[in-house]
Amino acid sequence: MKIAFIGGRNIHKLGGIETYMFNLCTKLKEMGHEPIVYCESDRNYQEIVNGFKVIHWKSPKSVYLCKIFLGLKSTLHAILMEKNVAIFHYNAWPPSLWNWIPRLCRKKSIYMGHGLEWKRTKYSAKQQKIMLFMERFAAKLNNNFVMVSDEQRTWFKSKYKKDSVTIPTAVNLPTEFTETDILEKFNLQKNGYYLYLGRLVQDKNPDYLIKAFLKIDSSDTKLVIAGANEADPQYVDYLHKLANNDTRIIFTGAVYGNDKETLLKQCKVFCIPSTIEGLAITLLEAMSYAKPVIASDIEANKEGLGDNGIWVKAEDVDDLSNAILFCEKNADKLSREANKNHQRIKDLFTWDRISNLYANYIQSI
Repeated sequence: MKIAFIGGRNIHKLGGIETYMFNLCTKLKEMGHEPIVYCESDRNYQEIVNGFKVIHWKSPKSVYLCKIFLGLKSTLHAILMEKNVAIFHYNAWPPSLWNWIPRLCRKKSIYMGHGLEWKRTKYSAKQQKIMLFMERFAAKLNNNFVMVSDEQRTWFKSKYKKDSVTIPTAVNLPTEFTETDILEKFNLQKNGYYLYLGRLVQDKNPDYLIKAFLKIDSSDTKLVIAGANEADPQYVDYLHKLANNDTRIIFTGAVYGNDKETLLKQCKVFCIPSTIEGLAITLLEAMSYAKPVIASDIEANKEGLGDNGIWVKAEDVDDLSNAILFCEKNADKLSREANKNHQRIKDLFTWDRISNLYANYIQSI
Protein backbone atom coordinates (compact mmCIF):
# COMPACT_ATOMS: atom_id res chain seq x y z
CA MET A 1 0.00 0.00 0.00
CA LYS A 2 1.24 3.50 -0.84
CA ILE A 3 1.07 5.93 2.10
CA ALA A 4 1.93 9.65 2.12
CA PHE A 5 3.16 10.90 5.50
CA ILE A 6 2.78 14.67 5.67
CA GLY A 7 4.12 17.01 8.36
CA GLY A 8 7.23 17.37 10.44
CA ARG A 9 10.61 19.01 10.17
CA ASN A 10 13.73 17.80 8.38
CA ILE A 11 13.81 14.05 8.84
CA HIS A 12 17.59 14.19 9.38
CA LYS A 13 17.14 16.34 12.51
CA LEU A 14 14.97 13.95 14.39
CA GLY A 15 12.36 15.29 16.76
CA GLY A 16 9.33 13.39 18.00
CA ILE A 17 7.27 13.42 14.78
CA GLU A 18 10.32 12.92 12.60
CA THR A 19 11.49 9.93 14.63
CA TYR A 20 8.03 8.40 14.44
CA MET A 21 7.88 8.76 10.65
CA PHE A 22 11.46 7.59 10.09
CA ASN A 23 11.14 4.38 12.09
CA LEU A 24 7.57 3.54 11.11
CA CYS A 25 8.31 4.06 7.42
CA THR A 26 11.45 1.94 7.66
CA LYS A 27 9.41 -0.95 9.07
CA LEU A 28 6.52 -0.45 6.63
CA LYS A 29 8.97 -0.57 3.72
CA GLU A 30 10.36 -3.86 5.05
CA MET A 31 6.78 -5.16 5.22
CA GLY A 32 6.21 -4.41 1.53
CA HIS A 33 4.38 -1.07 1.79
CA GLU A 34 5.46 2.06 -0.09
CA PRO A 35 5.69 5.04 2.28
CA ILE A 36 6.53 8.57 1.11
CA VAL A 37 7.55 11.21 3.65
CA TYR A 38 6.97 14.94 3.07
CA CYS A 39 8.83 17.27 5.43
CA GLU A 40 10.08 20.81 5.93
CA SER A 41 13.58 21.77 4.88
CA ASP A 42 15.73 24.73 3.88
CA ARG A 43 15.55 23.73 0.18
CA ASN A 44 13.56 21.59 -2.24
CA TYR A 45 14.95 18.14 -3.02
CA GLN A 46 14.17 14.43 -2.98
CA GLU A 47 16.14 11.45 -1.69
CA ILE A 48 15.80 7.81 -0.75
CA VAL A 49 16.19 6.99 2.96
CA ASN A 50 16.14 3.34 4.10
CA GLY A 51 14.39 2.44 0.86
CA PHE A 52 11.54 4.99 1.03
CA LYS A 53 11.19 8.34 -0.71
CA VAL A 54 11.61 11.57 1.27
CA ILE A 55 10.48 14.83 -0.32
CA HIS A 56 11.83 18.01 1.25
CA TRP A 57 9.99 21.29 0.77
CA LYS A 58 11.54 24.67 1.44
CA SER A 59 9.25 26.18 4.05
CA PRO A 60 8.14 29.72 4.88
CA LYS A 61 9.93 31.20 7.87
CA SER A 62 6.65 31.73 9.72
CA VAL A 63 6.28 29.01 12.36
CA TYR A 64 2.50 29.43 12.11
CA LEU A 65 2.18 29.01 8.35
CA CYS A 66 4.96 26.57 7.42
CA LYS A 67 3.08 23.36 8.26
CA ILE A 68 -0.14 24.59 6.67
CA PHE A 69 1.67 25.31 3.41
CA LEU A 70 3.56 22.02 3.73
CA GLY A 71 0.23 20.23 3.99
CA LEU A 72 -1.15 21.87 0.84
CA LYS A 73 1.95 21.39 -1.33
CA SER A 74 2.44 17.81 -0.18
CA THR A 75 -1.20 16.86 -0.67
CA LEU A 76 -1.28 18.23 -4.22
CA HIS A 77 2.07 16.63 -5.06
CA ALA A 78 0.96 13.24 -3.79
CA ILE A 79 -2.27 13.41 -5.81
CA LEU A 80 -0.86 14.84 -9.04
CA MET A 81 2.67 13.42 -9.17
CA GLU A 82 2.57 10.16 -7.23
CA LYS A 83 0.45 7.32 -8.54
CA ASN A 84 -1.99 5.32 -6.44
CA VAL A 85 -1.44 6.87 -2.99
CA ALA A 86 -4.07 5.09 -0.88
CA ILE A 87 -3.57 6.73 2.54
CA PHE A 88 -2.82 10.36 3.39
CA HIS A 89 -1.36 10.47 6.92
CA TYR A 90 -1.33 13.98 8.42
CA ASN A 91 0.76 14.69 11.52
CA ALA A 92 -1.17 17.09 13.81
CA TRP A 93 -3.78 19.63 12.79
CA PRO A 94 -1.96 22.20 10.56
CA PRO A 95 -1.30 19.95 7.54
CA SER A 96 -4.54 18.02 8.10
CA LEU A 97 -6.60 21.08 7.17
CA TRP A 98 -6.23 19.89 3.57
CA ASN A 99 -7.47 16.34 4.15
CA TRP A 100 -10.69 17.13 2.24
CA ILE A 101 -8.70 17.18 -1.01
CA PRO A 102 -7.73 13.47 -1.03
CA ARG A 103 -11.15 12.61 0.35
CA LEU A 104 -12.74 14.30 -2.70
CA CYS A 105 -10.55 11.96 -4.74
CA ARG A 106 -11.93 8.96 -2.82
CA LYS A 107 -8.70 8.48 -0.84
CA LYS A 108 -8.44 7.73 2.87
CA SER A 109 -6.88 10.23 5.28
CA ILE A 110 -5.63 9.89 8.85
CA TYR A 111 -5.20 12.59 11.49
CA MET A 112 -2.42 11.66 13.92
CA GLY A 113 -2.23 13.49 17.23
CA HIS A 114 1.23 13.79 18.76
CA GLY A 115 0.20 15.82 21.81
CA LEU A 116 -2.31 18.38 23.05
CA GLU A 117 -0.36 21.33 21.67
CA TRP A 118 -2.67 24.00 23.09
CA LYS A 119 -1.60 22.98 26.60
CA ARG A 120 2.00 24.01 26.04
CA THR A 121 3.08 26.83 28.34
CA LYS A 122 5.34 28.34 25.66
CA TYR A 123 2.18 29.74 24.05
CA SER A 124 0.34 32.82 25.28
CA ALA A 125 -3.26 32.50 26.47
CA LYS A 126 -4.44 33.92 23.13
CA GLN A 127 -2.30 31.45 21.15
CA GLN A 128 -3.59 28.56 23.26
CA LYS A 129 -7.18 29.56 22.48
CA ILE A 130 -6.40 29.72 18.76
CA MET A 131 -4.74 26.31 18.82
CA LEU A 132 -7.63 24.78 20.76
CA PHE A 133 -10.05 26.23 18.21
CA MET A 134 -7.97 24.79 15.34
CA GLU A 135 -7.83 21.41 17.06
CA ARG A 136 -11.64 21.47 17.35
CA PHE A 137 -11.93 22.43 13.67
CA ALA A 138 -9.55 19.62 12.64
CA ALA A 139 -11.51 17.16 14.76
CA LYS A 140 -14.67 18.01 12.83
CA LEU A 141 -12.87 17.96 9.48
CA ASN A 142 -11.24 14.53 9.88
CA ASN A 143 -12.80 11.12 10.27
CA ASN A 144 -9.93 8.68 10.99
CA PHE A 145 -7.89 9.38 14.13
CA VAL A 146 -4.71 7.86 15.53
CA MET A 147 -3.18 9.11 18.81
CA VAL A 148 0.21 8.38 20.34
CA SER A 149 -1.25 8.24 23.86
CA ASP A 150 -4.43 7.18 25.62
CA GLU A 151 -4.62 10.64 27.18
CA GLN A 152 -5.20 12.17 23.73
CA ARG A 153 -7.61 9.41 22.73
CA THR A 154 -9.69 10.04 25.86
CA TRP A 155 -9.64 13.81 25.26
CA PHE A 156 -10.88 13.53 21.67
CA LYS A 157 -13.65 11.18 22.76
CA SER A 158 -14.86 13.35 25.64
CA LYS A 159 -14.40 16.74 23.95
CA TYR A 160 -15.31 16.02 20.33
CA LYS A 161 -17.13 12.67 20.49
CA LYS A 162 -14.51 11.25 18.11
CA ASP A 163 -13.33 7.65 18.34
CA SER A 164 -9.64 7.00 17.75
CA VAL A 165 -7.04 4.31 18.22
CA THR A 166 -3.83 4.57 20.22
CA ILE A 167 -0.69 3.61 18.33
CA PRO A 168 2.13 4.87 20.53
CA THR A 169 5.60 5.76 19.51
CA ALA A 170 8.37 3.21 20.02
CA VAL A 171 12.11 2.67 20.03
CA ASN A 172 14.63 0.24 18.66
CA LEU A 173 16.25 -1.84 21.37
CA PRO A 174 19.89 -0.80 21.86
CA THR A 175 22.54 -2.55 19.80
CA GLU A 176 26.29 -2.41 19.93
CA PHE A 177 27.68 0.95 18.84
CA THR A 178 30.95 2.82 19.06
CA GLU A 179 30.82 5.15 22.04
CA THR A 180 32.06 8.66 21.37
CA ASP A 181 34.35 10.84 23.47
CA ILE A 182 31.50 13.04 24.69
CA LEU A 183 32.00 11.98 28.33
CA GLU A 184 35.67 12.96 28.19
CA LYS A 185 34.80 16.17 26.37
CA PHE A 186 32.58 17.32 29.24
CA ASN A 187 34.52 15.64 32.06
CA LEU A 188 31.74 13.17 32.89
CA GLN A 189 32.03 9.82 34.63
CA LYS A 190 30.05 6.70 33.78
CA ASN A 191 26.99 6.43 36.03
CA GLY A 192 27.93 9.79 37.49
CA TYR A 193 25.34 12.19 36.10
CA TYR A 194 21.61 12.85 35.81
CA LEU A 195 20.46 13.42 32.24
CA TYR A 196 17.91 15.78 30.75
CA LEU A 197 17.59 15.15 27.00
CA GLY A 198 15.18 17.15 24.88
CA ARG A 199 14.30 20.56 23.51
CA LEU A 200 14.95 23.43 25.88
CA VAL A 201 11.40 24.72 26.19
CA GLN A 202 9.39 25.88 29.19
CA ASP A 203 6.81 23.09 29.25
CA LYS A 204 9.57 20.48 29.61
CA ASN A 205 10.79 22.33 32.74
CA PRO A 206 14.58 22.09 32.54
CA ASP A 207 14.65 25.25 34.68
CA TYR A 208 12.90 23.48 37.57
CA LEU A 209 15.39 20.64 37.27
CA ILE A 210 18.32 23.04 37.44
CA LYS A 211 16.84 24.79 40.49
CA ALA A 212 16.34 21.42 42.20
CA PHE A 213 19.88 20.31 41.44
CA LEU A 214 21.33 23.52 42.83
CA LYS A 215 19.81 22.57 46.19
CA ILE A 216 21.81 19.32 46.27
CA ASP A 217 25.03 19.53 48.27
CA SER A 218 27.20 17.11 46.34
CA SER A 219 30.41 17.68 44.45
CA ASP A 220 30.46 14.26 42.77
CA THR A 221 27.15 14.05 40.91
CA LYS A 222 26.50 16.19 37.85
CA LEU A 223 23.48 17.25 35.82
CA VAL A 224 23.69 17.14 32.03
CA ILE A 225 21.31 19.35 30.05
CA ALA A 226 21.42 18.02 26.49
CA GLY A 227 19.31 20.02 24.08
CA ALA A 228 18.86 23.30 22.25
CA ASN A 229 16.18 25.72 21.08
CA GLU A 230 17.15 27.96 18.18
CA ALA A 231 13.65 29.46 18.12
CA ASP A 232 13.93 30.84 21.67
CA PRO A 233 17.54 31.77 22.50
CA GLN A 234 16.35 33.98 25.37
CA TYR A 235 15.06 30.94 27.27
CA VAL A 236 18.32 29.09 26.65
CA ASP A 237 20.25 32.10 27.97
CA TYR A 238 17.98 32.12 31.02
CA LEU A 239 18.88 28.48 31.75
CA HIS A 240 22.59 29.23 31.55
CA LYS A 241 22.22 32.18 33.90
CA LEU A 242 20.13 30.04 36.24
CA ALA A 243 22.95 27.50 36.47
CA ASN A 244 25.12 30.38 37.72
CA ASN A 245 28.37 28.86 36.40
CA ASP A 246 27.99 25.82 38.68
CA THR A 247 30.56 23.40 37.26
CA ARG A 248 28.31 20.43 38.11
CA ILE A 249 25.72 21.55 35.54
CA ILE A 250 26.80 20.74 31.99
CA PHE A 251 25.19 22.11 28.83
CA THR A 252 26.08 20.01 25.79
CA GLY A 253 23.81 21.60 23.20
CA ALA A 254 21.76 19.35 20.93
CA VAL A 255 23.16 15.82 20.59
CA TYR A 256 22.49 13.23 17.91
CA GLY A 257 23.65 9.79 16.85
CA ASN A 258 26.28 8.06 18.91
CA ASP A 259 26.78 11.11 21.15
CA LYS A 260 23.16 10.82 22.25
CA GLU A 261 23.38 7.04 22.64
CA THR A 262 26.54 7.38 24.72
CA LEU A 263 24.93 9.88 27.10
CA LEU A 264 21.88 7.63 27.50
CA LYS A 265 23.88 4.47 28.03
CA GLN A 266 26.17 5.93 30.70
CA CYS A 267 23.84 8.17 32.72
CA LYS A 268 22.82 7.34 36.27
CA VAL A 269 19.20 8.53 36.08
CA PHE A 270 17.11 9.98 33.26
CA CYS A 271 14.94 13.01 34.11
CA ILE A 272 11.72 14.08 32.43
CA PRO A 273 10.02 16.71 34.64
CA SER A 274 7.64 18.03 31.93
CA THR A 275 4.29 19.69 32.45
CA ILE A 276 3.07 18.27 29.14
CA GLU A 277 4.22 15.50 26.81
CA GLY A 278 2.75 13.33 24.11
CA LEU A 279 4.61 10.10 24.70
CA ALA A 280 8.25 11.17 24.78
CA ILE A 281 10.61 9.13 22.63
CA THR A 282 13.53 10.19 24.81
CA LEU A 283 11.75 8.60 27.78
CA LEU A 284 11.34 5.31 25.91
CA GLU A 285 14.96 5.45 24.75
CA ALA A 286 16.15 5.84 28.33
CA MET A 287 13.95 2.93 29.41
CA SER A 288 15.37 0.79 26.59
CA TYR A 289 18.83 1.36 28.08
CA ALA A 290 17.51 0.10 31.42
CA LYS A 291 17.72 3.47 33.16
CA PRO A 292 15.70 4.53 36.19
CA VAL A 293 13.61 7.62 35.55
CA ILE A 294 12.63 10.67 37.58
CA ALA A 295 9.35 11.70 35.94
CA SER A 296 6.57 14.19 36.49
CA ASP A 297 3.34 12.37 37.31
CA ILE A 298 1.50 13.41 34.14
CA GLU A 299 -0.60 10.90 32.19
CA ALA A 300 1.79 10.61 29.24
CA ASN A 301 4.71 9.65 31.48
CA LYS A 302 2.55 7.14 33.35
CA GLU A 303 1.61 5.53 30.04
CA GLY A 304 5.27 5.05 29.26
CA LEU A 305 6.54 3.98 32.67
CA GLY A 306 3.53 2.18 34.12
CA ASP A 307 4.22 1.91 37.86
CA ASN A 308 7.99 2.18 37.53
CA GLY A 309 8.74 5.89 37.81
CA ILE A 310 10.32 7.89 40.58
CA TRP A 311 7.43 10.33 40.57
CA VAL A 312 7.43 14.07 41.18
CA LYS A 313 4.85 16.80 40.79
CA ALA A 314 5.34 18.93 37.70
CA GLU A 315 6.87 22.36 38.39
CA ASP A 316 7.82 21.46 41.97
CA VAL A 317 11.45 22.20 42.83
CA ASP A 318 11.34 20.58 46.27
CA ASP A 319 9.82 17.38 44.91
CA LEU A 320 12.53 17.16 42.27
CA SER A 321 15.27 17.85 44.79
CA ASN A 322 13.94 15.13 47.11
CA ALA A 323 13.77 12.68 44.20
CA ILE A 324 17.44 13.29 43.38
CA LEU A 325 18.37 12.76 47.04
CA PHE A 326 16.32 9.55 47.04
CA CYS A 327 18.24 8.28 44.01
CA GLU A 328 21.55 9.06 45.70
CA LYS A 329 20.65 6.85 48.66
CA ASN A 330 18.76 3.94 47.06
CA ALA A 331 20.93 2.13 44.53
CA ASP A 332 19.02 -1.17 44.91
CA LYS A 333 15.70 0.52 44.16
CA LEU A 334 17.18 2.15 41.08
CA SER A 335 18.43 -1.20 39.80
CA ARG A 336 15.01 -2.80 40.13
CA GLU A 337 13.31 0.13 38.41
CA ALA A 338 15.85 0.00 35.58
CA ASN A 339 15.23 -3.70 34.86
CA LYS A 340 11.44 -3.19 34.87
CA ASN A 341 11.77 -0.29 32.45
CA HIS A 342 13.78 -2.36 29.98
CA GLN A 343 11.27 -5.22 30.09
CA ARG A 344 8.35 -2.82 29.57
CA ILE A 345 9.96 -1.54 26.38
CA LYS A 346 10.42 -5.10 25.08
CA ASP A 347 6.78 -5.91 25.83
CA LEU A 348 5.05 -2.77 24.57
CA PHE A 349 7.17 -0.23 22.74
CA THR A 350 9.23 -1.81 19.96
CA TRP A 351 8.88 -0.70 16.35
CA ASP A 352 8.11 -4.26 15.28
CA ARG A 353 4.98 -4.24 17.45
CA ILE A 354 3.96 -0.69 16.55
CA SER A 355 4.40 -1.17 12.80
CA ASN A 356 2.16 -4.23 12.95
CA LEU A 357 -0.49 -2.23 14.83
CA TYR A 358 -0.30 0.50 12.19
CA ALA A 359 -0.39 -1.90 9.24
CA ASN A 360 -3.46 -3.62 10.69
CA TYR A 361 -5.15 -0.24 11.23
CA ILE A 362 -4.69 1.04 7.68
CA GLN A 363 -5.98 -2.27 6.35
CA SER A 364 -9.07 -1.85 8.54
CA ILE A 365 -9.93 1.56 7.04
